[in-house]
Amino acid sequence: ECSIQRRNQKVIEEAPSSFVTPEMRRAMGEQSVQLARAVGYDSAGTVEFLVDGKRNFYFLEMNTRLQVEHPITESITGIDIVQQMLRVSYGHKLNISQKEVPL
Repeated sequence: ECSIQRRNQKVIEEAPSSFVTPEMRRAMGEQSVQLARAVGYDSAGTVEFLVDGKRNFYFLEMNTRLQVEHPITESITGIDIVQQMLRVSYGHKLNISQKEVPL
């Protein structure tokens, strides 16, 4: 989670963000899963949102590739994202659901 950006550059990145409440994180996760289902995406990936000062969040983009921050995600969640993506490329299903992704 990127906490502060200036001129489209990350200034502070923290994970998990102290600004994102558990309810907001759950809602973002639910919307991300709905998006993935709507487009038929069944691999590991990320969905990015912009958040305003009132904690409203807005869809920005979906990434179906590894992000440069993926080692941080792996460290926080304990999930090997590369392994998950390789499993899918071999025709296997992800062996973890969104509900099972810990922080």
